[in-house]
Amino acid sequence: MKSTRGFSLVELMVALTIGSLLVVGAITVYANSRSTYAVNESIARLQEQARYVISVVEPDVELAGFYGFTNSPDAIRLVTGANPGVVLASAAALRQRPIAPAGPAPVAAPGLPAAAVACGVNFAVDVLSPVQGSNDDFNLGPGATAACAALGGGALAGTDTLTLRRASTQPVVAEANRIQLYASRLRSRTSQPLFTDGVAPGPVDANNDIRNLLVRTYYVARDSEGLAGMPALRTKALGAGGAFGDNEVMPGVEDLQVQFGVDTGDYNNDGALDPGADVNGDGIPESDGRATRYVNPDFPGLDRLQVVAVRIWVRVRAERAESGFVDGRTYEYANVEFTPNAAEQRFRRMVLSKTIMLRNSRTM
Repeated sequence: MKSTRGFSLVELMVALTIGSLLVVGAITVYANSRSTYAVNESIARLQEQARYVISVVEPDVELAGFYGFTNSPDAIRLVTGANPGVVLASAAALRQRPIAPAGPAPVAAPGLPAAAVACGVNFAVDVLSPVQGSNDDFNLGPGATAACAALGGGALAGTDTLTLRRASTQPVVAEANRIQLYASRLRSRTSQPLFTDGVAPGPVDANNDIRNLLVRTYYVARDSEGLAGMPALRTKALGAGGAFGDNEVMPGVEDLQVQFGVDTGDYNNDGALDPGADVNGDGIPESDGRATRYVNPDFPGLDRLQVVAVRIWVRVRAERAESGFVDGRTYEYANVEFTPNAAEQRFRRMVLSKTIMLRNSRTM
């Protein structure tokens, strides 16, 4: 009989070594693949967060200054629906602050719901300022009360605010104690009553309808809901009863910066308002759609310029620290230069920017 022999010890050891190497290689590839997947997932989530924030803010910016059938806020008058023939305040009288360099001090608009003045004198009805902001602090209207304080642990220092005003795109029914616009197609340039008593100032038909006045302020809070130390983008929005509600938009947003593209009316760069740029003689150039420069929200004389675009930057941060990751970058954007400290270097982050044109800036 022919003898049968198995593997020798040397052959067995060689086979075990080769098998071990293959297993170790497979595990290494698997671990690296998981790590790469986790990094890609984290980056994709950051991109998704930033794009979502832009998608939320963008429609409000595009529609800022939309007042039903007109983009001319000069036609807006504060009245009572029960007695629309008596003008309580013109659009100019609804301003929060006097026009630079000098002007009469603002007077609180009569008849507004008590909750509507929480964020400042005429903050809710300053229709001549469809776009407003504050630079590196939480500063809304003059005379704002504690009822309009930033939530989420307070506003994050060094971040901007962005306030946008417009009418709702869809008609609504009259509602008491809500600031509403009676939009008239036939008088779009002469008379657009603003009222709060829930009584329509005229017939509601194909040429006349009612729109809610929308005022939204975007800001960054120190804490997100349920997670202290995780910053979040929040919004204050004018709503029912004239009150400003406050809601979280997206956690993980640790900075919001804004700049306004303004039409100075100086298209030949000679330092003076060009002939024909000021149509109605109020010293404010009506826009031809060009932004001649970009300025911060606290730019002196901004209230005498047409804002035709808004440039925003959002910096988003991952929810959890990432083991083995060190963010040593210096982020430079807007007027910000940010370098994460030792504790913050373990979080992955991203900056996204977009310039958005206003569809309803007044044109010549």
